[in-house]
Order: sequence, then C-alpha cells, then structure tokens
Amino acid sequence: MAAITVTAALEEQLRSLCLGSFPCGTKGTRNKSNLQSGKTSYSDSYWENDDPNEETVDALLELLTCSWSPWGLENRWSCEAEQLRQLAVQCPELITQQFIYSHFRSLRVVDKEVSNVDEQLLSFSNLEELVLSANKITNVTSSSLPQTLKVLELGSNQISTLKDLTVNPPPMLQHLGLAYNRIQHPSESEYLTADFWPNIVSLDLSFNDLTDIFDLVPRLCSLQHLRVLVLQGNPLTFFPAYRGFTIDSLPLLFALDDVPILPDERHQFSGLSSRKGALGKSAMMLVNIGKLRGIPNPINSLEAQDPGEYPVITYNYHASYEFIEDQTSREEDHIQTAVPVSSKTAKHPQGTLSSLLPQTPFHTGSFKTSGTSWLDPIDFKYNRKHEVKDLLALKSFFLAGMMVIVTEEKTSFWPLDHDKTTVPKSAKKGGKEKDKGRPSSKASKAGAKTKNKKEHLDELQRDPPVLKTLGVAHVTLESLVLGEMTMSTICKLKMCCTDPEEQPTLIEKDSKKSKDRKKSGRESVDTHKNSASSAGKSKNKMPSEISPGEEQQVLPEPVPLTLEIQIIRLNSTSEAELGLGKSEVFMHKP
Repeated sequence: MAAITVTAALEEQLRSLCLGSFPCGTKGTRNKSNLQSGKTSYSDSYWENDDPNEETVDALLELLTCSWSPWGLENRWSCEAEQLRQLAVQCPELITQQFIYSHFRSLRVVDKEVSNVDEQLLSFSNLEELVLSANKITNVTSSSLPQTLKVLELGSNQISTLKDLTVNPPPMLQHLGLAYNRIQHPSESEYLTADFWPNIVSLDLSFNDLTDIFDLVPRLCSLQHLRVLVLQGNPLTFFPAYRGFTIDSLPLLFALDDVPILPDERHQFSGLSSRKGALGKSAMMLVNIGKLRGIPNPINSLEAQDPGEYPVITYNYHASYEFIEDQTSREEDHIQTAVPVSSKTAKHPQGTLSSLLPQTPFHTGSFKTSGTSWLDPIDFKYNRKHEVKDLLALKSFFLAGMMVIVTEEKTSFWPLDHDKTTVPKSAKKGGKEKDKGRPSSKASKAGAKTKNKKEHLDELQRDPPVLKTLGVAHVTLESLVLGEMTMSTICKLKMCCTDPEEQPTLIEKDSKKSKDRKKSGRESVDTHKNSASSAGKSKNKMPSEISPGEEQQVLPEPVPLTLEIQIIRLNSTSEAELGLGKSEVFMHKP
C-alpha cells in the first residue's frame, strides 16, 4: 500500500469544500442557457428569488450556513475553510490554486493514516498552525515544514527520533506537541534546547518513554521562553522528587503537567535542583491492603468441636498480589515474602490507553500478607514499600494492572501419638464409640487442657496445610501513569468454585442442630421428636404442598467478597507524611 502524504490528505479535504460546484463558484448563478440545454438539477432550482434566472448572493451564502441545507459541510479541519467557501460565492474569480494555498493559516489532518510529511506542504506559504495527530508518521523532516509555523502538533504518531526535525526547524515555533509517541533514548533530549527552538513557549512530551530526568530537565533550562511543560506519562515522572526538581530547575515555568505552579510550591522546592546527587534514581511505591469482607465463618456453630476431639483445625486467610520485582535487598521478614513469578508483556483491549502505548517486558513477584484468623471483617493492616529502578518496566506493569488473590489455609493438628490415641471424627456415631476412642491415660493428662489446646499448637503434630483460592481480582493501575499519586479501590473479587462436599445440606444442619439441643438439655425429647418429624414431612413434600405457615429454610445470598487496596506513588513530601522515614531532600538544610 502506497504511503499517504499530508498534501494528498489535504487535497481530499479541499475537494470536500466543492468550491467549483453549486452553490459556490460560477455555478452559483443560473442562466437561461443552462435551463434551455436541459442541465437543470435539483440543486439549481432549490432556492429562487423574484428573478427566476438568478439566485442572490445572500441566498447562496445562506445555503452554506443554515442547518437544514444539504450543502452545509463539516469544516473543523480548518478555521479558514468556511471563509474560503464564502469567497467562492462572492468572488469566484479569485479562487485559484495559488490563492487557496496562501489563504490557509491553520490545517488539521487527524486520523487519516498519513505516514509521510512531503515537501509539497511548503505550498501553504502562510501556514501558522499544523496538526497531524493520530496518524502513522515515524519521522518528520524540517525541510518539509513551512517556516511560518507557530504551532506544530504531532501527537499520537510513531515518532522515535527528533534528529531530522531539528535540521532546520521553523524559527518562530511556539508550541511543539509530541505526546503519545515513542521517544525513549536519552540522547533525544539533546534536540530539545534553544539551539533548535529559540521561541518555544509550550512543550508537550507526555506519554513517551523518557526516563532520565537529570539529563532532560537541565537541557530544557536553555528554553528561555518555556512556560508550559507536560511530561506526565513518562517513566521519569515516577521519581519521588520529579515535580520538585523540575519546578526548581525551571524558574520561569507557569504550569507543569497542566497543574499551575504556585509561589508556595516553588518556595517549598527551593534549592532542590542543586542536590540532584542525593535524590536517587528509583521509584518508591507503597502498597496497603486493608479490610477483607464477605468470607463466611468456616467453623459453623452447629459443627462445634468437642473439647477432647482431634484433630484441631485452624483457618487462616491471606491476600497475595503480584508486583514488579524489587531491585533492593528484600526484608528479612517471613511474613512479607517475595516469590518470582514470570516475565511477561501485557495484552490490552483495543482502544484503551494501554493499547496505544508501547510495552516493555517486566518481571513480577508474589507478595503475601500474614495469615489472619477469621473475623468479620478481616483487617490485614498490611503495608509494604517497593523500590523499582527499571522505570520502563514499572510503566508497563501499571498499564497491565495487578492481580490479587485471597486464599484460605486450613491446617489440622494432632497429638504426637494420634494414631494410637484418637479416632477420626467420622468414626464417632454414638456415646459408646466415643468411649472406645478416648485417648490413653497419657493423652488424658493433656486432655485436661483441651479448652486451651489451640494455645499449645506448637506441641502438636501439624499436617500439611490445605490451600484453597477463594477469590481473584484484577486491579487497574492506569491512573498512576496518568499522573495520579494514589490509587484507592475496594475491588470485588471473582468467587472461585468451592468443594460441594464442604457445604453441609439443610437436612444435615437440622439434624446436628437437634442433636446439640437434645444434648444440652435446651429442648425436651418430645419437642425434639416433633421438630424431627416436621422436618421429615417437609422433606417429603413437594414445594407446592408446603403450607404458608410451615417454616422453610432458604439459603441467603452470598455476600460479595471485597478487598481494600491502596497504592501510593511516594514523592519527596508524601514519604515523610506517611511516617516512612524522612527523605534526604528535606534532611538537608540549604
């Protein structure tokens, strides 16, 4: 497929103006010769005045502007397009190719699959604003650009180098837009100085892959007229001191990342640029995991364990998440561990921010909270600080998102000689069998403390824990790339299938409940028989046969499984505010 040039796309837009056809141009006036020759069309007879041989200029102009006219066109690609059409009605003899090229001051060629900025663009001799966003441009040669340009917008293309653009750039350029491109190499910052852009006022480099803030920002200092700078979406913005270092290095800047710079903020970061050696080059992230809700009590009150019964079963819950691997030595904490998982490249749906930006493979690890017994809710109170040096990989990780898993850990504890002294719970059917299964005299001494046996689990033999995944969720982190410093969410986890054998039926629950009541003396024998009888009758009845007065148990709807998660991008002030240790930036007094 042949490359589409800018001028080819512009000529297509110019043809849409219909400058040589009704109601524009010489065809805007009817004459008798056209009528007699049978060339009259619907458009020729659409609008008439008292003289049937000619339309007035006002009538023709109204056809171009009124909302119901079929000749109204979408002319947002240039502010001068509508004015040119009106000139084609008022003075059609002026509309020549040279006049058209010299008429335009602004042009927009957006999403036209343009891949080549050709030299014919120089024909637009008075062009001041050129927008070529959302195309397929990989390189721009400055020799193809009119020297009159003041605004050049090249966002959402595939540009990776500025070398050819800076050979002979437009000297009066005031705005340069390069957002959503592929500028990555640190050497590209050498093309962003006053030697090439002496009059630049606004520079948009957002959502590229620039990583070295200590090389880029000092070069931008030479741009004496720079007042607006946009760098968000670049990995260099993950540095804790990014905003403070940039503001202090560029004292004439009015706004950074579309946020105005106030005097107190400039005063706060005063002197920071002179201490760049102490700022470090790693991103600092804080992960907080809070309350977990929606887990039912694993030990049903109807299945309470007898005091002398073994095994002792405990349930613990963990929340684990995958995060880009630390580059620092891990903490010697058996609770907060990191396990390598894989190297991966994220896949994203079309049309999302993630699909528009290039991706870098990243290596993740799995991090887990401490085991916590059941509560409603379970509050993990987990926090961990992650230090990441590979900023390109961190950006790709944020765009991919984070997986979170909630796990149940079931552990059984037995006496050291449990094969001789205990009988499994499933073998107990009556009081006599319970007597046979009683522990020996040696175990009976330990059984005297059965009420507190969970406090002495270290003295018991432990079975390998049984792990069960209760729920998983994908947490979106794109907002951290967009410039947000904090991402807080209550994620709803997708419930995993549970083992049906672990779900007691309603009849089993009723039976156990009756036995417990009979055993505790809270219900008489007759009452127990009546309740068992009624339960049996209800069991044999069809749903339509159950009377409204009879009690019918209905399982409640499960409570959604939710988990509180917060991720904070630490900067030079937030780290101190969170009590994680003062930054070197503020420990040094100028």
